[in-house]
Amino acid sequence: MDAEQEIRAFLRAWTRKTVDLDDLQRAFAAMDYETFHQAMEALLRDGSLTRVAARGSDFRGLPRRCRLARGRLCRAADAIQQDIARLGLAASLDFSFYYGQPLTCWQQDLAHIIQLSQWLQHTAVRRPLTVSDQQRSWDIFRNEKFLLTREGDALLHRLHLSWQDIGVKREWEPLMMAVNPSALQGGICHHLVLENKAPYHKLLPHFAKLGLASLVFGAGWKIAGNLAALPRQTGCPEAHHIAWYFGDFDWEGLKIFQSVSTCPAVEVRLAAPFYRVFLQQPAPQGKEQQIPDEAAWQAFSHWLQPEEARKFRHVLQDHRYYPQEALSAADLLACGKELRNGIGTLC
Repeated sequence: MDAEQEIRAFLRAWTRKTVDLDDLQRAFAAMDYETFHQAMEALLRDGSLTRVAARGSDFRGLPRRCRLARGRLCRAADAIQQDIARLGLAASLDFSFYYGQPLTCWQQDLAHIIQLSQWLQHTAVRRPLTVSDQQRSWDIFRNEKFLLTREGDALLHRLHLSWQDIGVKREWEPLMMAVNPSALQGGICHHLVLENKAPYHKLLPHFAKLGLASLVFGAGWKIAGNLAALPRQTGCPEAHHIAWYFGDFDWEGLKIFQSVSTCPAVEVRLAAPFYRVFLQQPAPQGKEQQIPDEAAWQAFSHWLQPEEARKFRHVLQDHRYYPQEALSAADLLACGKELRNGIGTLC
């Protein structure tokens, strides 16, 4: 990196609107004055810096204070501004991110920027509808998955656009579940939610033996957003739905349970028989980086006997945990039957 680019990089990170010559000279004290002087002259010539005349100049004519023109601090700025004018890109788009990046960043995104600009200037004005992210991705980019990718999300971030700005209403993915129609006939429907995929597949072949209305794959945190769809997806919106939740025993699992417990459409209870089996085996070490949450602990321990709560608390304090995968298919089936046998007294 030459001297001019070094100073440009420093100024792009400078948070104030003006910079004093003394600040720059201290920052580049290792640079000889002649090299520094030439680099500063170049920045003044192209408008990246402008003089604050009232503060005077040094012995070689460099201004004692300069005002920053952030749009000019990157050499790519001129080329970007020419493209904006030539292509008539939408004035509502914020291109400031690209002024601080190599020109290649702009060039890589330009085709998608043009598509987005055209949609904003024409189609969006005529059809200000709110649709799904996949529909809007197709409308703009003729690729229904682009906005769902990291690349698409990054493009919106770079242009300082939100989902609302492009008329997207993001929907949670539908619940993934197995349904037992015969258990959906009464006024109360019981469901078992398993956080991870492995225990879901272990229990699925035996699910019919449990007499529950459905077996739901929670998919980690996804269940916190889509559990409310359970009454509609089972076709019984008028029934009272009770979801029994079983997840990993660690701080993250407890937080998921606490979040799920606030679902307004479904009553959520802890599937305690599954957790009790954990205590019959040693807990592995791990999850040291997880952050404790006392509210999540209270939501979880509310469903346990005092002695059980004490043992589980010691597991957390020792930075140990229990994964769902620790339970075999036989364990899961036995726990499921225990849960189902006790439901009559808990409803």
